Amino acid sequence: MKKSPPRCPSCKTRLVEVFENEYNTYVFDPTSGAYKMHETKGDIDIRCPNCDIKLFDVFPEGVCNYVSKKRTRA
Repeated sequence: MKKSPPRCPSCKTRLVEVFENEYNTYVFDPTSGAYKMHETKGDIDIRCPNCDIKLFDVFPEGVCNYVSKKRTRA
């Protein structure tokens, strides 16, 4: 059996694709004179491409860590 993607909680379409944008925080390091990515500060915005609702509840660990447990009928 094949596995299927989750549905959007708002528009109910299958989330075959999603929009994910990552926002990082950079901190200036006076020793090196360069900016370095902050290890813990940042944000990920995951949205439905159909209705633009935020999908954090569907993908709390991020899209790349999601594994479908639901199966579709062949």
